[in-house]
Amino acid sequence: MRDAGILTGQATPLGNPISFREKAWASLASTAGMFLVPCTYLTLEAYGPSSRIVFYDYLPFQGGLHVVLGATLGAWLGTWCFRLLRPGRQFSNIGLIVGCLLGGALGLIVASVLVFGASWTGIPAIVLMVIAAVVPAVGAWWCGIVMSRSTQPAQRSRPGWLQLSVAAAVAFWLIYPQLTAFPEHGTVAEREAWARIYVPQYMSLTRTVEKIPQIQDGVGRITAIAPSFGQQQVTAVTMDGVEMDMVLDVVGDRGTGILRVNCTIDGDLVFDWQPATWTMDGHSTEISSVPNLFHR
Repeated sequence: MRDAGILTGQATPLGNPISFREKAWASLASTAGMFLVPCTYLTLEAYGPSSRIVFYDYLPFQGGLHVVLGATLGAWLGTWCFRLLRPGRQFSNIGLIVGCLLGGALGLIVASVLVFGASWTGIPAIVLMVIAAVVPAVGAWWCGIVMSRSTQPAQRSRPGWLQLSVAAAVAFWLIYPQLTAFPEHGTVAEREAWARIYVPQYMSLTRTVEKIPQIQDGVGRITAIAPSFGQQQVTAVTMDGVEMDMVLDVVGDRGTGILRVNCTIDGDLVFDWQPATWTMDGHSTEISSVPNLFHR
């Protein structure tokens, strides 16, 4: 009995199993963060500084990586905040985060089936949209509860600097486009310099614009071509090159004009050119073609 008591006293204490209520609150915090961070990221992309010039990738799911990173960062932040509020509760961070992410992914699959199968379900579209919005959240919350496990109690220590560093790196990656956004209120030189760096095939576009006779006759020797401020600029990568729907300030030694252009460019070839509008001194001219237009 004495030896048993000694062994019992020296044994490493195991973590007390956390109750369903504690699991539910922890999973709720992780789920909330998992949805709040991607929603914040998408809102910044839609309305923040980076929305002044929109870039569309060739494959639509390429931008999904940022959403997945945001969801992972949000789940970790939610779990971390819950631990700060309930420091005595011991559970596996990894299990909780993976559970929420897995449940959210399964919920999105179910929601997609419901939305695309609206024709055969007979359920009103508005009801399906509400269900589709709720199912991923409920799935993430429930799977987080199921996969959270109690762990051995650990002594209070300094924060995990590796985890904080990774989280900070992911956060910086997500907000970096806002920090390097188009300088809408910058000078023509600043806007042109930015476009040369960040807009694909922009140099090809400027070379094409410089060859247009109507523009040469209007402004003379062209000194700068920059995206206009206060306009919605859109570029997209396609099979034929880069599609551009832009409004440009064209500056020459005899004046300045505005060119509204919608074209697809790859190198020095223009594969598609929609009639552009050239405006100078209040007079507008339609430009129906360019010298380097590719004829199929």
